[in-house]
Amino acid sequence: MNSKKYTYNYDIEECNQLFKRGIFPIGCGRHDKTGNVFHVFCANGRYSKVLKDIRLLRAQDIQNNRTPR
Repeated sequence: MNSKKYTYNYDIEECNQLFKRGIFPIGCGRHDKTGNVFHVFCANGRYSKVLKDIRLLRAQDIQNNRTPR
């Protein structure tokens, strides 16, 4: 049985930041009903830490009235 966990990320800008930090998807697709594009990642500790850092930086940029990274 497959015990790996997967997560779907629909935020393309966030995915681009993940790519720049060395987190790469294991797949991609398009939602059947909405047509939105998503990337599939393994939900491991490294993914979670990098995603948390990206969201923290984005929140700080918004708080400082700058364009998010």
